[in-house]
Amino acid sequence: MNFWATWCGPCRALEPLYEKVAAEFSGDENVLFLAADCDDDESLVAPYFDELKLRTTAVFADGLDNFFRVDAFPTVIVLDRTGKIAHRSDGFGDSAFTNDLSTAVRRALGDASSAATK
Repeated sequence: MNFWATWCGPCRALEPLYEKVAAEFSGDENVLFLAADCDDDESLVAPYFDELKLRTTAVFADGLDNFFRVDAFPTVIVLDRTGKIAHRSDGFGDSAFTNDLSTAVRRALGDASSAATK
């Protein structure tokens, strides 16, 4: 889940990388990538998505950002099947983002499947 806002420059830079990792897992029914918008004005989202040609499913944070204590944008959180945070990155600037996120998703899938067999 990617917490972002339309006014956030680092969010704009992260979006294509987040989309790249989402595309990598697009055929896996056990993985869902969400873009959780934290703008006060939800009417800004559609033009933003159109401009950047984004395909990730957008939702409105509606307090989810408070629940997960998001205090930096963007914040990317990977949840496993039990709802436990398996990975979190606050802010953006790391060139290893796509690799780290892909690894975190694979690890969460592995952890979830091994927990299901116990």
